[in-house]
Amino acid sequence: MRHARFAATIVLLGLAGLAVAAMPNTKPGLWESVTTTTIEQGLPPTMPGLAKMPAEERQRLQQSMSPRGGKPSTSSARQCVTPEMIERGDAFSSTSDGASCRRTVVDQSAQRVKMNLVCGDGKSTGEAEFRAAGPDRVIGKILMRNKTDRGEALLDVQIEARWISADCGALKPGERMRLGGS
Repeated sequence: MRHARFAATIVLLGLAGLAVAAMPNTKPGLWESVTTTTIEQGLPPTMPGLAKMPAEERQRLQQSMSPRGGKPSTSSARQCVTPEMIERGDAFSSTSDGASCRRTVVDQSAQRVKMNLVCGDGKSTGEAEFRAAGPDRVIGKILMRNKTDRGEALLDVQIEARWISADCGALKPGERMRLGGS
């Protein structure tokens, strides 16, 4: 469950709205995103016999320790993004479990944004890059490294978001609705 919470924190932090919030040509309104997440759990450095273990066996063990066996999971969601959220740069930036993450924009244009991410007092670090693939479509990726006493986990998140409508319907500003996932 610890990995699931880590993934949820980072995914919520990095959902396409993070890019939406950072790109000046973004439309407010209802956005839908599809997120594909892969988590690879590293082996604990203090594991007995790790140094003598054959590479193939080490790889099988690492795969067995990774959530979903290291296979990707996909989820989709919708969120209502307001002009004020875009202006402040905080659309989709809150996390569900109260984790604090710092975003530092490294490079930004009207079509692309690249940033460094530091979460959980430095226990999780990584980078995110998003690009506008048109006025109503954003594509992005987030790569994070999470360090724990049980080893290191690598998180790879691929995101594609599309603008649905200027009208958010039943969703309130900032509200997020999960549509499904595997």
